[in-house]
Amino acid sequence: MTRVATLAQNRFSLFTTLNTQQRVFDAQTKVGTGLKSQDFAGLAREAGRLVSVKNEFARVDQFLENIETTDRRLEFMSFSLERVEELSREFRTTLLGAKNGDTANVIGLPTLAQGLLDQIVDLLNVRDESRFLFSGGNIRTAPVDLNNGTYTPPVVPPFPAAADTDWYGGDSVVQRARVDEGFEINYGVRANDPAIERVIRAFDAISEIAFSTPPSAAEITAINDAVSLLTQALDSPPAGENTIGGLFSQVALQRNIIDDIKTKHENFAAFAEKNIAEIEQVDTAEAISILNAEQVTLEASFTVIGRIQRVSLVNFL
Repeated sequence: MTRVATLAQNRFSLFTTLNTQQRVFDAQTKVGTGLKSQDFAGLAREAGRLVSVKNEFARVDQFLENIETTDRRLEFMSFSLERVEELSREFRTTLLGAKNGDTANVIGLPTLAQGLLDQIVDLLNVRDESRFLFSGGNIRTAPVDLNNGTYTPPVVPPFPAAADTDWYGGDSVVQRARVDEGFEINYGVRANDPAIERVIRAFDAISEIAFSTPPSAAEITAINDAVSLLTQALDSPPAGENTIGGLFSQVALQRNIIDDIKTKHENFAAFAEKNIAEIEQVDTAEAISILNAEQVTLEASFTVIGRIQRVSLVNFL
């Protein structure tokens, strides 16, 4: 049949239909992915802000990861220090009672001291994965090793008056963690701290005594010296030094500092996630409504094309 529709009309109808098809496809993509655009170009002026917010969010996310790791390590150290303090106080009480009669032999004081010392060594050799926490920067070596070939156990009595940290396998490095922009925190405690050294020396010295029946004056003196040393470690250290409890408080303070920073980062992360969502994500109800409208328009376009293609000279007349 002869068509009366002009070439221009056909082309225009096809052009508008193709445009409508593209809009339907775009609307379907938005509904399916939940995103306004599949690339930055489709976000126009919002693209720059999106990139900026995402970059800042990535930095904050890394800070939060650093904080989580640091806080976990500090939590392990807190537990160890708290338990070392408890064992030391309990043992000091035992020592005070062991000076009477044959108590030291009855309770097996050297064996008790050795057993508690083994617990303390295990507590100080705590690891986060493969990382020893009380070794400073020498994280692959246990901080406390009383059988390392360098340390020599004391011969008691007399009680060893001088500090001895030859058992220490760490170094003097202070651990640091970057937890905020331009801010690193020093954290942790090393096992060669004077308070910890006093505890180890007191327990080790008592474990080396072969008590007489009843204990000799020199053995009693050694017990008194051990009590005095534990008292320094627990309650009254020399000026400028810490107690075991003070070391615990130091770690607790470090945890409080990073917890405050963590709260700040979490608040920003929530703000950033909201902004990213507002820029990237579509309103689902609105997107579905637009898709339905475009589909109706597309169906109408197909109908128009069909009618134009069927028009003939007979229909026109």
